[in-house]
Amino acid sequence: MKIIKPAKLCLGDTIGIVASSLPVLDTHKEKYQKGKKLIQEMGFKIKEGKTIGQKRWWMAGTPKEVAQDINSMFLDKQIRAIMAHTGGYSAISVIEHLDYGLIVQNPKPFIGMSDTTIYHLAIFERCGMVGFHMDDLSYGFGRELKEGMENWPKLNQELFLKFLTKTQAPGIIKPITEWEEWKKGQASGHLMGGILERISTLSGTKYFPNLDLFEGGVLFWEEIGKDLSEIYQYLYQLKNMGIFEKINGMLIGKIKYSKPLRQQVVEPTLKEMVLEILKDYNFPIMANMDFGHFTVNIPMPIGIKVSFDTAKKELKFLEGAVV
Repeated sequence: MKIIKPAKLCLGDTIGIVASSLPVLDTHKEKYQKGKKLIQEMGFKIKEGKTIGQKRWWMAGTPKEVAQDINSMFLDKQIRAIMAHTGGYSAISVIEHLDYGLIVQNPKPFIGMSDTTIYHLAIFERCGMVGFHMDDLSYGFGRELKEGMENWPKLNQELFLKFLTKTQAPGIIKPITEWEEWKKGQASGHLMGGILERISTLSGTKYFPNLDLFEGGVLFWEEIGKDLSEIYQYLYQLKNMGIFEKINGMLIGKIKYSKPLRQQVVEPTLKEMVLEILKDYNFPIMANMDFGHFTVNIPMPIGIKVSFDTAKKELKFLEGAVV
């Protein structure tokens, strides 16, 4: 497959904001406005999509309406990138209504994480376009800052500019927190992944990337709000699909708010469980990395080549994500 990289952003460009999953709820409004301010402070303009302000169930409109808003953002020549307001639960119902031919003809950075994983993987499968798993507007740029997080807005802006306004390879990205070596080694390959449960949700559909697209890749994943038995099942699903036989390495982000099992059982640690599932594979694993929920997200663009060294705790981007 030919990988399509979108054009780089320039200061003064307009970024379109869409409610591609959850609507802008009352509890989001302060974060939403704060996120917009940080984007504008970098020198970008903002154009809100029709989904901003709409509400229907847990969505910002019907699946067709949400898709129409995303399609119109790709079609609009003034819009140079598209950013999700936040994640949610409904991308799986929208992807059948996207105009993939239109997207191929008008490639742009599509930015977001969590439920946006489904959009990234579906568009990569249908179009070969790089998708940007990185902080969204409200819960990324607009997040509530607590003690120790004072420099996060600056980090958000620096990473955004490094990955989206420069065509050269970002190179080595230094850890923000302490990364962990779970299985020693070095690996390189193109990034594939997102939030684990949405990778699972999309699998088995015609929008899931062909398994050949995982060949020689580096699988990255994170998770929030699940118990270990659920993560166990998601990983076994990928194992039984044959994905682990194809990849060169694995990067694990933050695992947040893991729920205890209701049954009275002795639980392993996450590391023990993951290593047990992957005991028959030789690829290296680095964990507790800086991507996922409620953390500064190092951008992880789908399809872009990286290398990593678990001993050095080093992640290196070997190519730029925009042209």
